[in-house]
Amino acid sequence: MSLVIVLKFIHFLSIVLAGGITIGGAVVQRAHAKASVAPAAPVIAALRTLGLIGLTALVLLWISGIGLAHSLYGGLAVNTAFNVKLFGASLLLAASLIGNYHLYQSAQAQTAPNAVLMRRLQSLGRASLLLVIGGVAVAFSG
Repeated sequence: MSLVIVLKFIHFLSIVLAGGITIGGAVVQRAHAKASVAPAAPVIAALRTLGLIGLTALVLLWISGIGLAHSLYGGLAVNTAFNVKLFGASLLLAASLIGNYHLYQSAQAQTAPNAVLMRRLQSLGRASLLLVIGGVAVAFSG
C-alpha cells in the first residue's frame, strides 16, 4: 500500500507541475502576442526551461500512472473512459515532445520558434487536457 501512496504523490505533484507550467507558458506567450512584441532572450530561455520541466512532469505522470493502474486495477484495461484519458494523455505527451524538440532546434539554429506550429501545439494540448479530464471524471465516477 505504501507504493500506491508514493505513486499517487508523484502523480499529483506531476499534475500540478504540468498544469501550472501549461497555463503559465500560455499566459506569457499570449501576452507577447497581444502586445505584438517578440519575447526577450531571457523569456525565451525561461519558456524553454518550463517546457522541459513540463515534459519531465508528463513523463513522471505516465510512469506513476502506469504503476497506479497496475497496482490498483491489474493493468491499463480499466474501462472505455480510461482509454479516452490515455488517448488524451498520449496526444498531450506528443505535443510536448514535438514542442520541446522544435524549441531545441530553433535554439540551436538561433531562430525564432515557428509561431503557427507552437499555437497548434497549444491548441492540441488544451484539447488533449479536455479528453484527459473528461476521461478521468467518467472513468472514476462510480
